[in-house]
Amino acid sequence: MDNTMIEPSISRREFIRTGVALLAVNSPFRVEPQIKVYHIGLQLYSVREAMQKNPELTLESVAKIGFKEIEHANYIDEKFYGFRATEFSEILKNCGLVMPTSHTQFRKDHWLESKNDVSDAWKKTIEDALVVGQEYLISPSFAWDLTQPDEMMRGTAAYNRCGEVCREAGLRFGFHNHLVEFETKYEGEPVYEYLLRNWDLAYVCQQLDLCNMAIAGADPMHWLRRYPHQFESMHVKDKASGKAESTLLGTGVLDLETILAFAKKHTPIKYWIIEQESFGNRTPLESVGYDLKKFKEFGFI
Repeated sequence: MDNTMIEPSISRREFIRTGVALLAVNSPFRVEPQIKVYHIGLQLYSVREAMQKNPELTLESVAKIGFKEIEHANYIDEKFYGFRATEFSEILKNCGLVMPTSHTQFRKDHWLESKNDVSDAWKKTIEDALVVGQEYLISPSFAWDLTQPDEMMRGTAAYNRCGEVCREAGLRFGFHNHLVEFETKYEGEPVYEYLLRNWDLAYVCQQLDLCNMAIAGADPMHWLRRYPHQFESMHVKDKASGKAESTLLGTGVLDLETILAFAKKHTPIKYWIIEQESFGNRTPLESVGYDLKKFKEFGFI
């Protein structure tokens, strides 16, 4: 009788599983786990005074803090902070920054109701936005009177058509909430409800401002749960306790951990924009540097 030790047999399933695992470890073609990198930008209104005094130096400082993307809030007379689109694009390039989103007001005089079209001035806005590399044109307020139903409906239709024109040009059009959309009521509900129901998502998306909603007494989680697919950008801001203003991230009353985790998982938000409007005893640059570090602690890199 052969007394050689016999190794316990393994099942065919275990053999295949073991072999596949070894192949995955040793294969030169194995795929490494991918870490998602988020688009984290700075709304330049946070450093508005510095941008007025010296835009180039301010943008260099923003880049040194660690921002790679920005969102402007100053397109006046076909210029960004006093520079033509080609000039500002070169400044951004020299600073190592990109500007995929913007705040540019869609005004009544941009809308030609009789022609169902936007004005030449708005078409120039689109043209310049493309020159500086934007993907989104965000209107930071609604120019039509939300307290007047007829006005609100005309403005809503204008937004849909504006969004269609933007889409044809290669841009995404969106709206940024403030307070009035929640404080003003239509048929017993905040007018924001009417706007979201009647804007065509193919042409108009939303940039959610957490702090503005909270100041107006609205719960960001309610709107994120109710209309998750509407939101493609977010202004990441905390609300100060007992004050109608923002504060450093993580020092206010908003449950940012819950809000951001939900938004990350259930919405198509692509651009996360840090904005700080109140600074306490810090400088604006110190404040946004703190916010950037804190935001990354919520799982964003």
